[in-house]
Amino acid sequence: MPPQTNRRRPDAAALECHPPVTARTSRTSAPTVYDVARAAGVTAAVVSRVLNGDETLRVRPDTRERVLEAVKALDYTPNNSARALRLASSGPSCLGVNDVGNPIHASTLRGAQASAESSRRVVLLADAHEFERHPERLRAMVDSRRVDGLLMHLSGVRHDRSMQRVAEARVPTVIMNSRVRGPAGSVSLDDAAATRLATDHLLDLGHTKVAMVTGLAGSDRSQRRQRGVLDALSARGLALRPEWLIVGGFDEPRGYTAGKQLLGLPRRPTAVVAANVMAGVGVLAACHELGVDVPGELSVIALIDTWFCDHTNPPLTVVDMPMTEMGAKAFELVLEMIEGSPRQSIVLRQPAPRLVVRASTGPPRRR
Repeated sequence: MPPQTNRRRPDAAALECHPPVTARTSRTSAPTVYDVARAAGVTAAVVSRVLNGDETLRVRPDTRERVLEAVKALDYTPNNSARALRLASSGPSCLGVNDVGNPIHASTLRGAQASAESSRRVVLLADAHEFERHPERLRAMVDSRRVDGLLMHLSGVRHDRSMQRVAEARVPTVIMNSRVRGPAGSVSLDDAAATRLATDHLLDLGHTKVAMVTGLAGSDRSQRRQRGVLDALSARGLALRPEWLIVGGFDEPRGYTAGKQLLGLPRRPTAVVAANVMAGVGVLAACHELGVDVPGELSVIALIDTWFCDHTNPPLTVVDMPMTEMGAKAFELVLEMIEGSPRQSIVLRQPAPRLVVRASTGPPRRR
């Protein structure tokens, strides 16, 4: 097999325009399926399925014809034993997440695996933090073709781009919970709708002094969630005070730090929207340490439900989001890319965000 390093997969635009396939003039070894794929502007998986007569393959007729022209021009002869082995077992896909300890990833993995089972595939789980610290490991995994596709649920900040570039240049890649450009596909959620729902819940309880603990600075999903809070407040003739907008993150320690910062202000809000359930737990911890009554002195609501929200002190009100459905849809998209379809970038609006009221929110205490 020839080296695969630095070979970029064609994006949707590239599939519309291809140089003519020319016969090889001088080679020291027989052409491979990857040579055919490169000449035809498709993936090796598409070449194999065209030659195998796979009737379930969804490609345009001109794409199929281009593959056959490349096979003829390169005088390619399939390896029948290797082809039989490929047909007997489909390769796995990999889900790389930014924090394997975060329980919300269990939902996305569950959805991806449920979708994979219908095609007799499996989804492996990897720690994207390790890929970030050791980028050579990510390159080695995708260059060796140990996985057919890659799902990535990252933080959504700029430094994620280096991992995304490595992945999307080598295997079909779908980014979850972020909106991206380039060869990778993406599935994101209606983040603004979720935080509008959270903020409206607080406003309906009578709160007018609403703060927000955001996600990571620079994250596109953090910006959308912030926009939802601002829009809900604006619709009621209210505004978010600058000092009540605290940059937090997507984990408990950052939420705890942001909560202490918010509670240390001379003028406190009566309610706070946390952009992530783990950050919400951190805010509750800060309230407990400082002796702030929840919800009497501060109502707390966060995004995304998970199993422990019933067991925090007090139980945490959340706006749940379709994480399982996002995982399922992301795998569907990556499988379509493996089969030769162009990338897609979609916003998953159904099922819609759902309010789950528990004991951490209530009317503001009269002073």
